[in-house]
Order: sequence, then C-alpha cells, then structure tokens
Amino acid sequence: MLYQLKKRIVRPWILFAILGIAASCNPGQNDLEVSNFLIDSIQSQTIRDSRVEVFVIKASFSNNGILLKGKTTHPEAVDKLVNQLQLQHVVFADSIVRLPDNALHGKIWGIVTISVANLRSTAANSAEMATQALMGTPVMVLQEENGWCLVQTPDKYIAWTEKVGLAQMTQNQLDVWKTSARIIFLADNGLILDSPDSKGKPISDIVLGSILQVESNTKSNSQFIPVDLPDGRKGFLSKADCKDFKTWCEQVAPDPGIMFKTAYYSMGRPYLWGGTSTKGFDCSGFTKTIYMTGGLILSRDASQQVLQGTEVPIKGSWDELQPGDLLFVGRAATPELPERITHVCMYTGDSEFIHCSGMGRVTVNSLDSTRYNHMPKSYKVLHAKRMIGSINSPVSFKSHPWYN
Repeated sequence: MLYQLKKRIVRPWILFAILGIAASCNPGQNDLEVSNFLIDSIQSQTIRDSRVEVFVIKASFSNNGILLKGKTTHPEAVDKLVNQLQLQHVVFADSIVRLPDNALHGKIWGIVTISVANLRSTAANSAEMATQALMGTPVMVLQEENGWCLVQTPDKYIAWTEKVGLAQMTQNQLDVWKTSARIIFLADNGLILDSPDSKGKPISDIVLGSILQVESNTKSNSQFIPVDLPDGRKGFLSKADCKDFKTWCEQVAPDPGIMFKTAYYSMGRPYLWGGTSTKGFDCSGFTKTIYMTGGLILSRDASQQVLQGTEVPIKGSWDELQPGDLLFVGRAATPELPERITHVCMYTGDSEFIHCSGMGRVTVNSLDSTRYNHMPKSYKVLHAKRMIGSINSPVSFKSHPWYN
C-alpha cells in the first residue's frame, strides 16, 4: 500500500523509517508524530476540494495521551484514522466533531430569510465574502458558533453566515417545505409589500431567483400574490414577477436567448467579490446567476465550473463555439506550476462574450483582435465548456433533492 504525505508518494519502508526514528525519541513525541503523519496522509487521500469538504483535524498532547480535535464532513475518514492509530498502539482521545454537529439537535437545515445572505470564509463580518445565498435557498447547517452557522449551499459550497438570516428546521420540516406551494421570483429585483397594492409598505427587498411559499388557494384574478417568508413574515408580491416553482422546474430550459436577456440587462452592474446575486457579481457568480435562469445550478467558482460540461476545441480557432458556452481564462500549466483558472466568461456569438470583469462591471468583449472591444491582453483562454446538453451538465433545480 502506498501512503501519501502532502500529495507526495510515501512508500511503506519510508513510513516505517519515520516511525522507527520517532520511536527512539520520547514515546509521547513518537505518538504525536505518528498521529499528525496519519492525519496528513488521510487528508491528502480524502479531501479534493476544501471549498466543498471539511477535514480540519489536529493532534496534540493531553494528560492521557494524544487528543484529536477538529471537525470533518467525512466521518469515514475519521474511522480510518482511528483504526490506523489503534494499529500503531497510540493512546488517544477522540474529540473530533462529525458534521453536521450533533449539538444542532436535528435542525440541520435552514432556509435563507433575507434577500441576499452573505457567506464568509470565517465566522466574522470582517472575513472575506466567499459566496451568497438568496432568499428561499435551502442550506445544510453543519455547525453553530457565536451567532454564526457553517452552512453548505445547494452547489456544495461551505462557508459561514449569520444565524439571524436563517430559519432553521428539521428534516421533516424541510420535507414539508419541499412539497408546499412555492413561487420563484423572476424579475431582476423588487419589493415584498405589507398589503396587496402598490401603496403597500415594503417588508423586504427580493432578487431574481428567490423562492417563497405561497397560499395554494390564491385568487387567480389578483395582481398580487400573498407570500410567506421563511421566518414567518407575510407579504405580497406582484404576480407578474412570479411563477409557480414546480411549473417553472418542469418547463425551464437553458435557452441561450432567454439567458442572454438577463445577462445583457445586467450590463454595467458592479463587480463584487463573492457576489452571486443581481445586487452584484464576481465573474463566476455572474455565470452562475445567468445559468440559474436556465434552471441549472453551476458550481460556485470558475475553477470548479471548468470541471463541468463538455470540452469544446478552441486551439487555433473559435469556430466550434456556440452561444452559451463558457470560456475559462487563466495561467497555462508549466513544468513548475499547474494550470490555474482565474476567470470565466459566457460566449454570446459573433466572436463576443459577456462577463463580469475585474475591471469593475459587467461588460462585453470580443475574441476578434480587430475589434475595438478586443479582450484584454492579459486574458488567455485555456478552455471552452458546453453546459447545455452535456452529459456532464450541472444539476438542475428539478432534480436537486434539496428543492424537490
């Protein structure tokens, strides 16, 4: 069997040599080194993307031997670690939290209650914004800490958000929500009012893609539809801006023409690091939002989106591109460094693409070097991916088990 340490192959005789050297030292130090070696080895074998998986475990000395602390979304990896430590006769105490945390008492689900919830890299408002989740988005709650929740979004991204922006629930309560009458808001943005007329006072704003429960016996001739916010507030939305969620799931398709209407309507919208809503986007948040209007749930980051879809050949020519294909920009691989994807754009046809640029806004550029809006010189298109009709297409809202 081969062991891995920080992605390097470690053969058994090397492992035994490490253990033998440690054994000649302090026995407690030996156990600590063995424990950390096994943690690193199992982590490198288990975790492929720390943005969608958690394996944060450390070994330290305790009065009764080695103390294992941390958390993970991979309980089977902990079982493997425990078995290997026992084989090495290491005395240890297991204080590793398996996520979702048992301290949640079954309330491992949440529905976002505000128009756009900011999700951050750590449990602090000063931390980097990693992504966002819209009102009505179901999330899995993994852990709570000082008024914050570590959550996983439907695209599997894991980050922290404030507990006050969630309505937490059990599995049974989520199942009820999934079978309830719901609408999806399809306008760019709007207001939820406290009365069914345009003179009503706002109780919340709302953005494209939000999902709300609605009374199933709503009168069809009303211009406003009564909605229930996830935190219990009640209000009214313009019926023209909404569609029955179940019907939308059945009928929606990633049609480039329809998606481009949303894309072009976003022209000039500001760049926002971590943004995935019509209030502001980053590059992958923009493509994710546009494909959401086509019923597909793209992965969060450009370096994850490039792993979806079907590769379109682009070497020496752009002739194979079709409207709706995604173009991925970055640094090509070298003998010293791996490939690195840093940006994503959506091809619109006639050599042009639309993207939310690091230059500060949603804009259109061209692949044609003779045009005034030729793409920046720093851009190197490494891949083109076709999401529409691909056997490796992103999951749809219709088939995602958290929604239906």
